[in-house]
Amino acid sequence: MANPFNQFFQRLFGTEQESKTKSPPVADSVTPETVPAVENVLPVVVENTLPPLAVNTTVVPAAAPTQIVEINNATPSTEKLQIWKPAIPIDTLFFDWIMGYPGEGSVADTEQKVLQALYGLLASDLNDAVVVPRMPSVIPQLLASLRNKSVAVHELTRLIVKDVVLVGEVVNSVNSALYNPADRISSLEKAVIMLGEDGLRFVIAKVAFRPIINLSAGPYTRRAAPHLWLQSEKCALACHALSDHKENNGYDAFQAFLTGLMKNVGLIIAFRLLDQECEQPKFRYSAGFQHAMASVAATLSYRIAQRWDFPPTVIQALQQQAGGRKAVEWTALGQLLHDADLISKMRVLVNQAQLSRNDQQLKSGLNPAMADCFDNLNTLQAYELRNVSTNG
Repeated sequence: MANPFNQFFQRLFGTEQESKTKSPPVADSVTPETVPAVENVLPVVVENTLPPLAVNTTVVPAAAPTQIVEINNATPSTEKLQIWKPAIPIDTLFFDWIMGYPGEGSVADTEQKVLQALYGLLASDLNDAVVVPRMPSVIPQLLASLRNKSVAVHELTRLIVKDVVLVGEVVNSVNSALYNPADRISSLEKAVIMLGEDGLRFVIAKVAFRPIINLSAGPYTRRAAPHLWLQSEKCALACHALSDHKENNGYDAFQAFLTGLMKNVGLIIAFRLLDQECEQPKFRYSAGFQHAMASVAATLSYRIAQRWDFPPTVIQALQQQAGGRKAVEWTALGQLLHDADLISKMRVLVNQAQLSRNDQQLKSGLNPAMADCFDNLNTLQAYELRNVSTNG
């Protein structure tokens, strides 16, 4: 039987021949026995790309937790891309906010217990891991029909109606305050026509990822998940918006959107493990722990993208977010994801009054396209409605 994930991305990203181009698998040589003890692990960070560590931090020393695999079959960048370095420690502020409190020190035993569990997951077969999410079954069927230009609207409606959440999202999309139709659209068939094929692809992708990010578990996940989903949506929109200003080397705007949605999948898994390994609702954590957790989470995201047969350009962009011991050779999509992730975090933190929009350092180093994306991210949409009659 064909793998539904293979079918999903064959339909989503192009022809069958194109979709068979896969990235090489993650090295299988890493086993639970070969994962180093946590006390000998150095957080994997990109040199000079992360914000300064907070004071009084404890950084865990020595070797990397797992091998980062080079992916060489994605379209390479034609020039060495320069990465944006925010003047404000955005990643640290965002992590403190989703945790619900600042780290303020370190509890070494708890940190090591959590990181050891994360490294153990990295060394495992993610296909068998219960914490790794799976794509909803209705999505491959629906996207397969979208690739067939002869499929009638009533057939699309029949597929969508199988998923109550998807029905609500499609109808709500055309009735949003941004479009503000004169009369509320209640007909699913009319909403499908108004969205069009491209609009449906974005709505479907968002609906597919929402339950993955909003997994409820223990106190850490319940606290973090709503914030992570909010930022994931904005990151995807920022990726889509910024892709209009990039030379798209091997990817399109929808791939950029999907890459943004995929960014936090590993982090939500990390929070689920935190729930399992940490009994107390709060613990003191160091900046070193935050960076290590972020790096492992980024590695999980691209490992899962490999398991789901994402295009090589998307996998490589996700991989680059994990960092490493040497400076990253950024691809266009990798740089775009890095920028969109930080811009969306800035936007969320400003919206939540965690940062001041009047802070002079906030937009330091942003080019005009990035600054415009930040200013308008609250109102951006990934698609425009079709200009069709809504009467009757």
